Amino acid sequence: MRRLYFDHNASSPLRPRARELLRSWLEQDSPGNPSSAHAEGRESRRLLEDARETLCTLLGCAPEELVFTSGGTESNAWALAGRERVGVCPTDHPSILEPASRSARCELLAIDACGRVDVSRLPSSDIPFELVSVGLANHETGLVQDVAAVARGLSDHPTLLHADASQAFGRIPVDVQRLGVDLLTISAHKLGGPVGCGALVIRNGVSISPLVTGGPQEGGRRAGTESSLHAQLFAAAAAEAADLREEEDAHHRAWIERLRDTLTDLDTDSIFPVSSAETLPNTLCVVLPGRSGQALVHRLDLEGVSVSHGSACASGSLEPSPVLLSLGLHEDLARSSLRFSVGHTNTEADIDELIARLTSVIRSVPPRPSGKKSGAYRGD
Repeated sequence: MRRLYFDHNASSPLRPRARELLRSWLEQDSPGNPSSAHAEGRESRRLLEDARETLCTLLGCAPEELVFTSGGTESNAWALAGRERVGVCPTDHPSILEPASRSARCELLAIDACGRVDVSRLPSSDIPFELVSVGLANHETGLVQDVAAVARGLSDHPTLLHADASQAFGRIPVDVQRLGVDLLTISAHKLGGPVGCGALVIRNGVSISPLVTGGPQEGGRRAGTESSLHAQLFAAAAAEAADLREEEDAHHRAWIERLRDTLTDLDTDSIFPVSSAETLPNTLCVVLPGRSGQALVHRLDLEGVSVSHGSACASGSLEPSPVLLSLGLHEDLARSSLRFSVGHTNTEADIDELIARLTSVIRSVPPRPSGKKSGAYRGD
């Protein structure tokens, strides 16, 4: 049975340019340490800085503002570390919510039923936040947050703004200056780069203490030998994603609409927490009342289809989706969601086959009578 992969928001396979670069690297002699003064070290440093330059060109920031990290989780933790009073979205990724909870004072920002930040309620009191963190694109629903509006809402206050662009970078344009952020997280493997590589953009003038100490690397802001290979693979994948964005965007939106129509036909009680006009082009979150999302994930896996129930970090959890609970859905509904995320390896034939297998699975798992849509939202 041919496997069908529709979990690109969890991790997307290496893009062709990155794959070819990796093959070439494996055939060469071992590279030098970018901090070494000899010829091999200087070459490794050159490749590292070329990769940094490529990423910064895509992001609209200066090379000295981008620091390579081990990934989105580290970048988010670093942005939030040591902050006394922070504001975060209740729908944010656990890599933001957990470090934020360790702050002296952590407040959840007001959001609407789709998860959009209520800018009119920023800040929440006379005491300004030290930092506000929002996800540019939600990992589960795909909602694209109006981060620039949040920045304008905070413009009269001495508050730093951090955006987690792990899901967004490579799928929609991400420009640091247009967003108006002070700190920005990006991750390589979400867009077809290597696992274990990410970056934190730190705008010039922003004060931030190193999270990892013990060496002068990355301008003294993150100790440890830099991986020029990971940086090159990241830059190659990001550049390819940017070059193909319009073409992929058109395909992905069309496929997501086909999936939405199919699910609506299969179950007229289907709930889509966010309209497709407000989401990433590749992401569809659906709630199927009365059906266990986790059970459907397992059934689809047996049929050779890879999808998810919430974020990869929550894989295997029987708890209701915190994101959907924050949007006001009842616990039963928050356990009944599926997330489909398409990517660069998918084809029209994959969508055809997905729809066939999905139809078979859903028809074989009738909803429980108690899972009706009526009265499912809190407050109904």
